[in-house]
Amino acid sequence: MQTNFERLIATCILTIFSQLVLAADYAIEEIIVEATKRSESVQDVPIAINVVDAGTIEALGIDEYTDITKVSPSLTVGRGDWATNSSFNLRGIGTMVFSINIEPSVAIIVDDVPLVRSEQAFSDLSDIQTIEVLRGPQSTLFGKSASAGVINIRTKAPSDELTGSLRITATDDDEKAVRASLSGPLGDTAGFRLSAFTKDREDGHITNILNGDKVDGSDSQGVRGKFYWDVTDSVSAQLTVETSESEVDCCHQTFRDVPAGAAFLGFVPGAAVLGGITPSEDNDLVAVGDPTDTESESQSASLRIEADIGDHQFISVSSMTDWDYEVTRDLDGTNFDLLAAFTGGALSGGIIQGGGFELESFTQEFRLVSPASDHFEYVIGLYYSDISYDRDFQRGPIFGANWIADTGSETLALYGQGTWSLTEKTDITAGLRLNREEISQTFDNLLTGAFFDSDNDDTATPGKISLQHYPSDDVMWFASYSIGYKGQGYDISSSFRQATADNPVGEEDSQAFEFGMKSTFMDGRLQFNPTVFFATYDDFQAQQARVVGGVVELGITNVGELETYGVEVDFQALLTENLRLVGGLAWTHAEIKTFDGADCWSGQAEGQGCLLNAATGRTSQDLGGKGLNNSPDFKLTLSAEYTRSFDTMPFDGYFNVSYRWQSDVNFSLLADPGAEQEAFGVVDMSMGIVESSDRRYEVSAFINNAFGEEYVTGIGNFGALWGGSPVYINVIPRAAKRYAGIRLGVNF
Repeated sequence: MQTNFERLIATCILTIFSQLVLAADYAIEEIIVEATKRSESVQDVPIAINVVDAGTIEALGIDEYTDITKVSPSLTVGRGDWATNSSFNLRGIGTMVFSINIEPSVAIIVDDVPLVRSEQAFSDLSDIQTIEVLRGPQSTLFGKSASAGVINIRTKAPSDELTGSLRITATDDDEKAVRASLSGPLGDTAGFRLSAFTKDREDGHITNILNGDKVDGSDSQGVRGKFYWDVTDSVSAQLTVETSESEVDCCHQTFRDVPAGAAFLGFVPGAAVLGGITPSEDNDLVAVGDPTDTESESQSASLRIEADIGDHQFISVSSMTDWDYEVTRDLDGTNFDLLAAFTGGALSGGIIQGGGFELESFTQEFRLVSPASDHFEYVIGLYYSDISYDRDFQRGPIFGANWIADTGSETLALYGQGTWSLTEKTDITAGLRLNREEISQTFDNLLTGAFFDSDNDDTATPGKISLQHYPSDDVMWFASYSIGYKGQGYDISSSFRQATADNPVGEEDSQAFEFGMKSTFMDGRLQFNPTVFFATYDDFQAQQARVVGGVVELGITNVGELETYGVEVDFQALLTENLRLVGGLAWTHAEIKTFDGADCWSGQAEGQGCLLNAATGRTSQDLGGKGLNNSPDFKLTLSAEYTRSFDTMPFDGYFNVSYRWQSDVNFSLLADPGAEQEAFGVVDMSMGIVESSDRRYEVSAFINNAFGEEYVTGIGNFGALWGGSPVYINVIPRAAKRYAGIRLGVNF
């Protein structure tokens, strides 16, 4: 018997093909990408890729990095209680480590400049031209932080004519945002583009019952300047300067389940800690005396130089970044006077944890790009980076900690990739990267006076080979084999342990096979791109939590082996000249193959696989055969856009509706059954009008999560702080609440 969901999919498919069989004189516009560090049509690139252009970004309201999940079903974003405890996952693989020295598995590139840390991405997406999501290992061209994939972003470039735009957004959940841009020429050989944004949501979506305040709000601003200069007929330069800052009281964790009789720290009754809150799956109340507060500032500059050398193109990209992040958190998440309980009233207060992060980076890339050719074309590059990442950490006073850690990495890489035309219809591509990295750390414990430093280095040679064949002008088949790599790193997290930090966590290696098709049918009105993939990850870097001396400590380890495989389907169709449908479906099976020394989750019994080692006194479980956390089996994205011109009115109208659905997902690496989120689906809608003649004025209204679907983006078991009882908390995103708003736009 068919489910309603299955009927919906079948109806959509039948509708698409019934409409597309009719002849028409319109077609899907070609999109140019730089996924291979050359400009190519997305339908000619032998890579599984999702691409979003500026029009779609505007239509779907993609304002933040988390919104990219609306158009890429293989992408999952996990949000933790801090931005530093968050990750981007592709095909089930992402960074599940919050140590300052562990780099992401999904690289984020903005205008050819990599973001060193994923947390730098949790900001506004403003003045964007295209977003490319490259799925699977991309280490050959993009380096050691691309073992699972790449999010490649292009911001808008300076224009030849004076243009500008203003966008104002206001929502019923108290967000006010203004985004503006101005672009034009500076004489005959130069140009500029200035863009700025300010966004404020003073009242968040979580309520603090102690004072009635809304928490999880935010306030952020940023400015970007681009300056372009044709130095000579064959040399051009573009300078980009950017600054931004934000203040966010995020992300408060709400109690999901607290068993009767559970006691905080083993002696504080649960009722006293909860403060009158009833735990539940949809609980959006907290009772905290010191709400979490984070502040960040970022400044960056990059210089891109392009020079024609004969038929070749030489490109140099230099960048500098300075990013600061400060956080203060009420660690116990309550208003209970823990100090008074511990000291008999001599002291008063809770467990406060905080500190600062400072990132400084310099990158330099040189690359030589051959001219387009029917026989052989290539790109050769040299990449260098020097990164320092410092952290000071304080926690107290009960579980006192006060330390400073300085880490650094220096990377030098040489890469090359070439494509040979074996026949008129068949090409082969091969690439190799030689990556050399040195890492270092110093650690100063301000409480004990302990100090030490260390350094390590390693070399890796990730690569790729692919074959693509064109049986016709509109169909391309491709098969590829890729080797990915993610470098070693020190175990420096909030619960620093010198015994594990002295020796770095080993490098993570991946191998991936892909077989796919890029096709265009119905006279250019239907694109259908399926992909089948299989990948293994050896020595996967993962993080566990355990109780040591009454304190919850985070530890990083190398999981033996992971395996992920699945099927992805992306399609785009022009049903009529006015109706466009875009969708994607991903089925992913991500499984831990070997991990026989994993920690047990709080409350796990022997009958549930938790075994005691009598010699060491430590409990552990075997996770072999268990699914990987934060990796739903199925995800679906579907959006439709309808536009309409009115002969009797001076404006055009449009209507957008998008739907995204995912199956159930477990957020626990330890396969904790209490950390499972049920399947859910979210509908967003918008409609508006725009001036017909020159598209100068635009007014639209939107509603996100129109049916109020409640879900969470994280579930944690805090039982280690509750005497071993399985106590669960939620991380509830703003998008799990229904909110509506209006947008006003002016173009000139």
